[in-house]
Order: sequence, then structure tokens, then C-alpha cells
Amino acid sequence: MISEPNSKDSLNSALDGQFPIKPSNAFWWGLFGSMLPEVLRLYKIAVAGQSQPTFHAYYIIISVIFVVCAGFFSVAWKPESSFKAIWVGASFPILVSTLVHNAPALSIP
Repeated sequence: MISEPNSKDSLNSALDGQFPIKPSNAFWWGLFGSMLPEVLRLYKIAVAGQSQPTFHAYYIIISVIFVVCAGFFSVAWKPESSFKAIWVGASFPILVSTLVHNAPALSIP
């Protein structure tokens, strides 16, 4: 007979990084992490006393698509903890920016 692990054993295993978190949790934590750089940018603008930027519908649509992509990227990374999922989500904007700025030019023969 196989015994089910109790919740305390499961929690300890998760904290020790012995198995990844659920994909749905990785998605939401990654999505949250991807929003942190923008929140920090807006906070710095507010603290500096500068005028708040105007957000057009295009910016909001692109931002939503971007954070959803970061959530999927976090799921693909298979983080062992919620902190790693947040880190992956927060790193996603930097990764995309680096890829866009350093992408080789397409040459058409």
C-alpha cells in the first residue's frame, strides 16, 4: 500500500526545491514579477516629482501581452519556488530587450 505524503512533508519538499511549483502558480508569479520593473519605474517618477506618463490603449494592450508572455516563460522555466518564478518574470523584460537590441540583421539574398 502506498501512503500519501502529508501536507507538512509536501511543504518541506517544496521549500527544499525538490519539485517544481504548479504551472498555474508559476504563471501567476511570473506575471507578477514581470510587472515589478514597471511599478518601480512609475514609483521613481512619482518620487522625483515628475509628471505621470499618459497611458494610451496601445501601451496597455502591449503591456498585457508582454506580462502574459512572461507568465508563460516562467512556466517553461519550471521554477522550484515562487521566488524563482518572480525572478524569471522580472528578468523577462531584460531578456527581451537584450534580444531586440542585439539581434542580428536579417539579410535577404
